[in-house]
Amino acid sequence: MILLLPPIIFESGYNMNKKSFFRNIGTVLMFSFVGTFVAIFSSSAMFYLFGKWFPDNIAPEFTLRESFAFGSLISATDPVSVLAIFKELNADENLYAIVFGESIFNDAIGIVMYETVRGLGKDEDSGMAFQVWEAIVQFNVIFIGSILIGGLSALFVAFI
Repeated sequence: MILLLPPIIFESGYNMNKKSFFRNIGTVLMFSFVGTFVAIFSSSAMFYLFGKWFPDNIAPEFTLRESFAFGSLISATDPVSVLAIFKELNADENLYAIVFGESIFNDAIGIVMYETVRGLGKDEDSGMAFQVWEAIVQFNVIFIGSILIGGLSALFVAFI
């Protein structure tokens, strides 16, 4: 994962039509953020509720934290096969850009959300509202920091 995924993403992004990607950046961000958060919250709620309603029959009983961690892990879709078919069929470049951009961002959102949920609940002395606020701040710091590190690294490599 660490060795093979970055070159694959780099190659796809490098050979992609950048104009269509940036022309559709609003749609890409809306699908990736809203869609991934809806998937995380709905799947996490299902894991939690099915475990409560049908313990040991259908689903194991998860805590709320475990439900969100598992929901964060499985909610990020990976449309590699869809993108390969789009490339093979010469699909509309806007559609390709939207699906590609959404898949890149939702992977990042899933990883950051998992790390955020994993860090929740370690300080049992603080209240729930403080922990939720801390999780929101941590999510934003990790997400924006990752974008800055990636952007600066790309600029450095381009400069060299």
